[in-house]
Amino acid sequence: MNKIDEQFHNLKVKGEKALIPFFTAGFPSASKTVEMVRMAEKSGADLVELGIPFSDPIADGPLIQYTSFKAIEAGMNTDRVFGICGDLQKTVSIPYLLMTYYNPVYRYGLQKFAARCGNMGVSGIIVPDLPYEESSYLKTALRDYDVKLISFMTPFTSEERAEKILKTAEGFIYFITIAGVTGPRGSFAEELTNKIDMTRKITDIPIAAGFGVSGVQQINLIKTHVDGIIIGSFFAQKIIEGKTDRLWDIIRRFKKALK
Repeated sequence: MNKIDEQFHNLKVKGEKALIPFFTAGFPSASKTVEMVRMAEKSGADLVELGIPFSDPIADGPLIQYTSFKAIEAGMNTDRVFGICGDLQKTVSIPYLLMTYYNPVYRYGLQKFAARCGNMGVSGIIVPDLPYEESSYLKTALRDYDVKLISFMTPFTSEERAEKILKTAEGFIYFITIAGVTGPRGSFAEELTNKIDMTRKITDIPIAAGFGVSGVQQINLIKTHVDGIIIGSFFAQKIIEGKTDRLWDIIRRFKKALK
């Protein structure tokens, strides 16, 4: 069983929701990234999303764009991200996923990228600029290594399109909470929870909400509607400010809120 499926199953049995922090691989450094993932696991994180730094991160807001730029400036690339994954494979037990854009995957080579993911213990891939209609090639390559390609939905996904996506969805649904890029938000539109609830009625696949979640208030607004919460820009801000040591208390507080 893929580790994502196993983790969501175990959480469901315990009546818990998944806390999924996002870190940009290589920011502030490769060794610090490995340390942060280890500490996140110890503090209660259930899965971790690692961003491969990219020069044109169209789905990311200013905070994650900055961390991506600084990581690239320091020499981080796809091969070095896989090196980080190799270190994690030896020291953490929670699933870790890679968030990337399609250009780096295509340039790397789909089969080569999929093989590296499988060999380095990566459980899933998130590619926000890869349309559902064009995802089958990468999904097929990843399937040989039991690596899940995560599908996206939004409050604006049509019913017809949602049905197509859900037929082949695997791992979990990444439900984008807002229209726009990543970054903290104060509230969510009412149609968000309505759309999530409607989706849950037609699929058993777990749903994790991301984009705009930045604190306990937002967690409380949507936690009863989803199976997991993804938080990225909020953590990026703390790391940029040099407040990494505070992350572990925050993760513990967020995990407590999810219970």
